[in-house]
Amino acid sequence: MSRQSYWVDGLYQDSNGHYRFDGQIDADTFVTAAVHVGREETPDLLCDLHVNGSLDLAAHPGVVAEAWSDPEYPERSVEPDLWVKFFRTAGYTYDGQRATPPTEPITVYRGCTPDGRKGMAWTSDIEIARRFAHGQLRGRPLGHVYVFEAPPEAMLAFIHENGREESEYVIDNAYLRSAVRLFER
Repeated sequence: MSRQSYWVDGLYQDSNGHYRFDGQIDADTFVTAAVHVGREETPDLLCDLHVNGSLDLAAHPGVVAEAWSDPEYPERSVEPDLWVKFFRTAGYTYDGQRATPPTEPITVYRGCTPDGRKGMAWTSDIEIARRFAHGQLRGRPLGHVYVFEAPPEAMLAFIHENGREESEYVIDNAYLRSAVRLFER
């Protein structure tokens, strides 16, 4: 087996380009490895290490939020159904820490093009959604603001302290199929 090694002891890519780790990886080592593979590769790192049994998401729930927050477009790196599975396995987290999920619905917003309204990243801050809708964040295309009354069971995580401070709720997209409404153009 050919191995492209990284300076994190035990981390390598196999001949198929999949990330592997010799043994079990903990959250701190995962974060260090994520820095070295690059932010756009972090979801692949999470996926590969979890699938091959080296990363226990229930024992290290914060790594899912870390892997979600690293790339610009996490749903392009890993399929939404896998993200839902990863978040569900980790349990609800608040800024990467296991937490009690909300018990009441929360109004969340998403600024995006019409095609993006079923995405998993939503915010409780209307002004952030407006900035996304108006192309003011990261050169995104112009869009609209959508609203969703997220039931507690739809919420997978809350992420705010990731350097972006977007008051982001990660939502199980299965709940979005018919409940998303246009809020403003």
